Amino acid sequence: MLFGAHHEWGKLREVVIGISPAEEFVVFHEPSQRWLTQEGAEFSRAHAGRRLIDVDPEQARLIERQADALAELVARQGITVHRPERLKGEERVFLAPNGEGAQLFPRDGMIVVGHNVIDASLRLKCRQRERYGLRPIIQQAVQQRGARWSSVPLGSPGCVDGPFLEGGDTLLNGHEIYVGISGCASDLAGADWLQALLGDSYRVIPVALRSNVLHLDCAMALVKPGLLIWCPHKLIDGLPQSLRGWDKIEVSVEEATLLATNCLVLEEGHVIVDADNARVIDELRQRKIDVIPLPFDGPIATGGGLRCAHHPLLRESVLA
Repeated sequence: MLFGAHHEWGKLREVVIGISPAEEFVVFHEPSQRWLTQEGAEFSRAHAGRRLIDVDPEQARLIERQADALAELVARQGITVHRPERLKGEERVFLAPNGEGAQLFPRDGMIVVGHNVIDASLRLKCRQRERYGLRPIIQQAVQQRGARWSSVPLGSPGCVDGPFLEGGDTLLNGHEIYVGISGCASDLAGADWLQALLGDSYRVIPVALRSNVLHLDCAMALVKPGLLIWCPHKLIDGLPQSLRGWDKIEVSVEEATLLATNCLVLEEGHVIVDADNARVIDELRQRKIDVIPLPFDGPIATGGGLRCAHHPLLRESVLA
């Protein structure tokens, strides 16, 4: 296996880790950002279009440092790390009325399922351009490693009519693929598109989320076979049927807002978790999970955690 992933676990061999050059992060605000906290929404509305380094230079530099620290930590585990390219020229403002942004969360702009690599369709207009920083990595995977490249049709310019399909909503469990549906990101048209692409050997299962939840990985994490983290309040109909018998670490709404469900699985039984989620770290360690705590509060304040900040290109796992 040269490329691909079948599960949320399995030994991570190759990965994309996001970048966030402090001088490039631009604050943005769009109507579908219902997932923001009140404080975050007020900040975004007040400073939309401004560079974060001009508004809060300490925060901008913290985000950059913590994203780079994650990449360095993962590389020290013997994993090949790729970083998105910095956007250039017209790429920097394409569909970005409020500014330029960065390439901090590669989880969302691409989706790897099996040997498929997919250009996502993102609901936020200003995030559509993220594909350009990821494209050289995808092209290399296609040309040298046999990946199959597809692209979700873009949703409407008004970000109302899909299809929308984002990597943060897409969780892998072998032949079952879970797609979160909240109205903030992916939609049923996106889930249907993915089902058509993958065919009958897969079952794409929509998971209904509260309307203020950005992505499924803000509400649920599959840590290893038989163990998950979840926030019951954020899932309208509960867990998918096949997950209901698993051991569950339950988190509160407040913990989920701090992205306690959003971790980086290095391999089965070995994970990186944001250092501020001490209770979840303790729960994992009680279950014999080897946890590396890593400060990641800077990126989390912008709405994305450790899962958002990486996208696997190669995981060693077998599709039974």
